[in-house]
Amino acid sequence: MEKRDLSKFVKIGVFFLGPFMLTFGVSFAFINLTIFGSKQQVVNAGNLDLVLDEDENNLYIENALPMYDEVGMIQEAFTFRITNKTSMDTAYVLKLEEITVGQPLAREDVKYGLTKNKETTIDFVSNIVDNVIDEGVILGNETIEYELRLWIRDTLEEESLIQGKSMMFKLSLRMSQTEEMAYRETLLNGCDPILSENLVPVTIQDDGTVQKANIYEEWYNYQNKLWANAVVLSDKSINYADNEVIPEENIESYFVWIPRFRYQIFNDTVYSGVTTLENRVQEIKVEFENKNTQLSNGTRKNEWLTHPAFTSFDTNGFWVGKFETGYKGATSTGAAQVNSGDSAKLQIKPDVYSWRSISVGNAFKVGYDYLRSDESHMMKNTEWGAVAYLQHSKYGSSMSVRNNNNRSYKTGYASVTEPTLGYNSGTSIEGNKNGTTSDVTLPYNTPTGYTASTTGNITGIYDTSGGAWEYVMGYNINANSVGGSSELTSIYGDFFTNSRWEKYYDQYSNAEVDASKYQTGLLGDATREMGPFGDIKDPDGNSRYRTSWYGDLAYFIHPVDPWFERGGRWLNGVESGAFAFYYNSGGVSTGISFRVVLTP
Repeated sequence: MEKRDLSKFVKIGVFFLGPFMLTFGVSFAFINLTIFGSKQQVVNAGNLDLVLDEDENNLYIENALPMYDEVGMIQEAFTFRITNKTSMDTAYVLKLEEITVGQPLAREDVKYGLTKNKETTIDFVSNIVDNVIDEGVILGNETIEYELRLWIRDTLEEESLIQGKSMMFKLSLRMSQTEEMAYRETLLNGCDPILSENLVPVTIQDDGTVQKANIYEEWYNYQNKLWANAVVLSDKSINYADNEVIPEENIESYFVWIPRFRYQIFNDTVYSGVTTLENRVQEIKVEFENKNTQLSNGTRKNEWLTHPAFTSFDTNGFWVGKFETGYKGATSTGAAQVNSGDSAKLQIKPDVYSWRSISVGNAFKVGYDYLRSDESHMMKNTEWGAVAYLQHSKYGSSMSVRNNNNRSYKTGYASVTEPTLGYNSGTSIEGNKNGTTSDVTLPYNTPTGYTASTTGNITGIYDTSGGAWEYVMGYNINANSVGGSSELTSIYGDFFTNSRWEKYYDQYSNAEVDASKYQTGLLGDATREMGPFGDIKDPDGNSRYRTSWYGDLAYFIHPVDPWFERGGRWLNGVESGAFAFYYNSGGVSTGISFRVVLTP
């Protein structure tokens, strides 16, 4: 048989049937029945995997003749299975879809046999409604085994009915959806939240009450600035029913989904240093897309660029720690200052002490070790940029994120009034008015607290302005000493020499020590695109380099201090913000924390 180029027919999966020949006492010409698809062996459909057991690429049912059902069902079967990767029950639809190539056989002349977990259905292809050969609910962590066979009906008597004709199929797997889910898929273009067995989808009420989400109802809506949230449980053995309240004491970590998107480049100027500060604040145009969409590779203003935060992990999005990382068990500010790589101490919660005085190396180790099955890692500089850009699109608050001025470095707080003076001899104007929390700062689950969220409501990400500075994985490859003071090379000896680590950090190459050199900033990382940059004097007359976006601090990394920190500190006041960036050695500091990302 002449081999066909099937690539243009590929939709999902690898679907082939092995060859067979049975001899009948008739003179029918040989025909072909083929199931085919792409050459990958595992196909993802939301939380489900369709796993195909065939190893070869171009196997066909060849030389097929009419046969009795009993004979058809003893042919070598095409085998495959569906696996639910999560602990949640999931509805699914499995389809056998015909592709017309050449002169097709009549569907009523072809029969199929589908065996599902040893139970068999035999019927005519013509009786398959809407191409659905199986549907139902697959339980959490369940695997369903299938065998599929095709043959020509034994009652076919006219050779002309099959001579020179063929029939081709593809299998497809879809998660079953409600109308609300279908709406969100349209909105997010297929980059909806990916849930692993570690992540429980939740809704959060305005008062902070957490409930397990029913994923077949609307539990997020980015059009309405309601971002998807999920939690990691302290006791993962507990299964909560849909809409059941999850007590705070059983929540170890909160995460928020950042869907994959492309954005329209709004500033392509390359700034070499400080010039004149301007007001450049504007809406950042964002369009959601999934990883199967052709990449947008713009480099100039008004061109579109697939945000680089999503391409290194080839993902449809990532989960970001909802708050700065906290130190589990800390009951004071000082108790959360620990330079340790112990991921068991990680927690991401509101109203806990931010984990500080930790080197980049140990922060990376904590993030990397936390949930390896979900590709956990310390946040990269471009990932910070993705959050900041989404925050300033129509899907986020599009405002200056209110400063967390809690001077005890507690997570999820907001200053009562928008700080104006900012840095003043190393103190926070608002933060030192009064030692009591109620007067100067309010928690995340209050109207004031919502102003410190990326969405302006409780579903967003907190502590991107103020609190502690946050180390991110953005590194100057011209560092005076490899890794700076990060301790990375003492923990991972091959970190800067083995390519397997490259996806975990963004690389910058400027050789100047002058901290005002911004020219190697990356598109999408929320550094040089926030220019032009100006020198604003503080009340003491000291120079303070600032962005043209809300006047956030803007000091670029350099060989002496090769690591980025983001967001500002509680005492920086108005100089803190989602677009603030600064340099540091990578070593320990009482004012610097970090954040964790999951890319399941």
